[in-house]
Amino acid sequence: MKKFKFGIFDFDGSIVNTIPAYTKVFSEILKLNYGISIKASKEYYLNSTGTPIDVQFRYMLEKHSKPTGKISQLVDQFFNTVNNIDFILFDGAKDVIKEFFNKGFKLFITTGSQTADTKKRLKKAGLIKYFSFILGSSEIPKGPGHIKKFAQSAGLTIEKFSKQAFYCGDGPRDMEIAKMFGIYAIGIAQTVSKDKLFKAGADVAVDMIEEVIDLDILE
Repeated sequence: MKKFKFGIFDFDGSIVNTIPAYTKVFSEILKLNYGISIKASKEYYLNSTGTPIDVQFRYMLEKHSKPTGKISQLVDQFFNTVNNIDFILFDGAKDVIKEFFNKGFKLFITTGSQTADTKKRLKKAGLIKYFSFILGSSEIPKGPGHIKKFAQSAGLTIEKFSKQAFYCGDGPRDMEIAKMFGIYAIGIAQTVSKDKLFKAGADVAVDMIEEVIDLDILE
């Protein structure tokens, strides 16, 4: 196993249990405003976890031949709803993060949610101090741009950073982002199955985030 120095953690669905509520709100907004079925919206949302919410709304509207002129309003409606919900950390998430931090890893948060709200949740959970850079989709859409920013903050080229980093996430999109740069991809099957994570490019997959601590990346 190669030596790792950097850890990238997806937030929603990996560290904090937001996905069930996010899925419900997303599907209900589309049902209420456009009559799109709850079942279709839920299935898509789960399989596209980690994709910026505006992109998710656009996909569903275009797929169902609905107008796309009010996506910004849908995004506002989504966040105005979910930002008022209290969420809990997954079991063992705090222990995993503390362990990597105490071993000298530089840690990063990437999320499709808004940066300010993510920081508030991390602060409330007592985790914000462990992360060097927290980046949501309110500044840069979650994806390659986040990885480039993390590399810059580490003072490395994207190539050198990627060789020393792992990316821990719960969605196929997380695995795809990691593989774009050759980053070691750890799938957490808390949202979709291990099979889906492996198909998306996961190098290894675990059932819960607490199992990440048992992987040999801490060596």
